[in-house]
Amino acid sequence: MEEKARPNRFTEVLGEDVDSAFKKLASEILKDGALTLKEKSLIALACAVAVKCDPCTRAHKKQALKTGATQEEIMEAAAVAGLVRMGSGFNTAYALLDDHEPGNKLRFKPPVNEITKNNDKSDGFKTLEREPDGYLNSILEKGSSNENPK
Repeated sequence: MEEKARPNRFTEVLGEDVDSAFKKLASEILKDGALTLKEKSLIALACAVAVKCDPCTRAHKKQALKTGATQEEIMEAAAVAGLVRMGSGFNTAYALLDDHEPGNKLRFKPPVNEITKNNDKSDGFKTLEREPDGYLNSILEKGSSNENPK
């Protein structure tokens, strides 16, 4: 017999009312709606990866496989979660660039080929006059230029 997941064991300890409410909530959220159970299972798996819960990741992988998710879909969902986690880390690290002084500008080193192309004699750094755009903006811009006209 398979051991119950920790959240289920915990809600049982809290009492029948809590256990029943938790299971009912989970059932309502996971039923097919705008998203299928398979899609929701992949989202749950990605969330488990993003919050670094190994037992959760394994449990959600099992669930995703039961709903028909392929290994490739599972790996892509996990990769997206890793990207989000890395992005949130970079977002937090960005605070290191902020001296909390008005007028400070963000300095960065452009790719080497850009420095040599411009034969830049400066210290190799450039200054941004505005906040950098999110990585999704650049992806969406590339995607819209690659789309076939209808």
